Amino acid sequence: MELLVLGIFLTQTYERAIFILRQILTQEVLWILAPLVITLILMEMYFGRYKEEELGWNTAFGNTLILIFISANLIHHLHINQMWMDPVRTGVVITLLFLGFVLTLIDFFHALPEQLAFAISSKFPISFIAFLAILFVHANIPLNYITLSAFITIFLAAYLIITIIHYTTPAFKGLLPQEVPEPMEKETG
Repeated sequence: MELLVLGIFLTQTYERAIFILRQILTQEVLWILAPLVITLILMEMYFGRYKEEELGWNTAFGNTLILIFISANLIHHLHINQMWMDPVRTGVVITLLFLGFVLTLIDFFHALPEQLAFAISSKFPISFIAFLAILFVHANIPLNYITLSAFITIFLAAYLIITIIHYTTPAFKGLLPQEVPEPMEKETG
């Protein structure tokens, strides 16, 4: 009996994840998600190539601004389609806007320890949060535990793909040797 319930849950989670991923292919959602996905992949390739570089406060700050810009786009979408009365969609947009402002202020004022702030404000979590908001506003996705498990599955799969991209990008070795030899002193004789 328990195995049957688990099987049904996994099947529903898989079907919901496929449904969510299919929403990405709709023309309206694709146009807003494509820049996010392309930027995410390129940034992971960059940090995969230049492994010694780390995220800085300026990059973290810029990443969080994306949430504010995505919120503005979603507010426009709600307005044009007269969806302000939908509590889920409006709540998602307001939450995203609030989160964007809070994270932007945190990064602007360096209000959290660097390691924590950079983990929260790195490209992947910010892009995934924006991805969730965009899908909830543009698609008719029910809000329940099946959707939550589907998003967790998509998150883990996307994280695995991004990690593979990051680690398979060839590292930059530099144009010059890392250690420059000391100049030799001339012997006077």
